[in-house]
Amino acid sequence: MTRWERSLLRLLIVFVQLVGILILVQCAFNTERVYEVNNWDEKDETVDDVIKDVIKLDTVKRVDDWPYGIKFAVWNVVDIPKSFDEGWLQTIEKLIEPGCNIVDIGANTGDTPLVLAVAAKGGTVVAFEMGPPIDMLRINKRLNPHLKIDIHNVAVSNKTGNVSYQTDCNGCNGGITTNTSSGYQVTSVRLYPFLLSHYSKEFINNICLIKIDAETHDSVILSDLDPQFRPPVIWVEWHRSYKFYDYENLILEDDNLCTPESANLFNISHHLGYQVFQPRQPLQRVEGCQNKYYEFDLLLLENRFVEKYVPHL
Repeated sequence: MTRWERSLLRLLIVFVQLVGILILVQCAFNTERVYEVNNWDEKDETVDDVIKDVIKLDTVKRVDDWPYGIKFAVWNVVDIPKSFDEGWLQTIEKLIEPGCNIVDIGANTGDTPLVLAVAAKGGTVVAFEMGPPIDMLRINKRLNPHLKIDIHNVAVSNKTGNVSYQTDCNGCNGGITTNTSSGYQVTSVRLYPFLLSHYSKEFINNICLIKIDAETHDSVILSDLDPQFRPPVIWVEWHRSYKFYDYENLILEDDNLCTPESANLFNISHHLGYQVFQPRQPLQRVEGCQNKYYEFDLLLLENRFVEKYVPHL
């Protein structure tokens, strides 16, 4: 190779290096701009902007106006009407302190955490949803930036790992199943350790209510509550299947008897130090787990809370 050829080669190498540097600089600049634009959208978008954005989605049927300035996006996948439950709000408001935090296990598309966030009056709702409704839940949080809602796409159980999700209605409700062929896997966490890893002790100590709607898994979640964690109020589902001696063949248990599932739910509640009440005001105790006392939901009040705030009962 002649001296002239070697000089030309060096110049070519330098040119290639300069082009590479320019490309890297331009990429870094573009990345920074994308980051800045995304942040600007997240901070400065108005609710009207969000409505215009989400109404284009195939999964959104419409956006309804609810009380307290709430916008609620209706899921197009299932045809189950949802509305703001004013009665539930009034019941909860009489039991909790303004500014406390709330845990919602089974938040679905957002109808329950939105009500709970209003009741919390500035407190944060920690919303867990393991199934397909998670996307609508995120949309409804985005539509309501005036309410404090944290969303976690995990299942809550008594063990960590992976669990299967199953629904019989395209996600209108659903929960953990032993059917591993369901095709929908999600991470499972234990409630108290998860809270400790994501929130401060001060935040956790300010949790005043846990709402659980986990499709027959409520007892499992309750039984795993850490002894250090006893929120004054727990709202659980008394699942309709618990009324049946044989649910598969729809054979009801006798009105004067408890099914094993109902008895287990009540026993766990009492063992944890809670008394069982009807889910409405004025407060009245549920006399037992027999079918004749059945309620769709149960209100569990911690013993010390009852002694302090409802001594007349």
